[in-house]
Amino acid sequence: MNMVVNEWRRSHDRRFAAVLIFALAALSAIPLIALYHAFSPKPDRAPDFTLTDQDGQPFTLSSLQGHPVALFFGYTHCPDACPTALAKLTRVIHSADAPPGIRVVFVTVDRARDTPAVLKRYVRLFDPAIVGVTGSQKALDPVYAAYHAWYMAVPVNHGPNDYSVAHGTRIYYVARDGSMKGFGDYADAPAQMIRAFKEFQ
Repeated sequence: MNMVVNEWRRSHDRRFAAVLIFALAALSAIPLIALYHAFSPKPDRAPDFTLTDQDGQPFTLSSLQGHPVALFFGYTHCPDACPTALAKLTRVIHSADAPPGIRVVFVTVDRARDTPAVLKRYVRLFDPAIVGVTGSQKALDPVYAAYHAWYMAVPVNHGPNDYSVAHGTRIYYVARDGSMKGFGDYADAPAQMIRAFKEFQ
């Protein structure tokens, strides 16, 4: 019995060695860089979208390809997270340590109040490199879903416009090639944001 097992093992080892030699011989003809591109993970593309910018013109995220981009979901009546995030990102845009060409896209979660005109007045308070975008609910909903951006209207008084909006505070970093690279938060220090842009550009 042991002789049979040993013979089977020797035969199996010979077959495995033959297959391995053949595989190595085949691979030796393929440049390593080709193997790297064939098997390395491809970067995830940031979901593209078409919305309306603060000038009432169509805006697509892909139009910013070639720029490092920060994407933030918020609203103009926000008392804390949104102005804080945009103020910090404005400092980053003007920092000598930051990569050149940074753009920021501010996607509203309050389309009822954030018309293009309102967004235009708001983003002007910060920097021209910040684009405010809105759209119909039908256009916005897939964008929220694609980026897992949550929000919820919270009534304050009894009037139709007496509400605030609870929402996520994540900053999405998109590389120059349009790939989604990573995340930050509005609470991050400008220095952290600069490091993220450098790492993710």
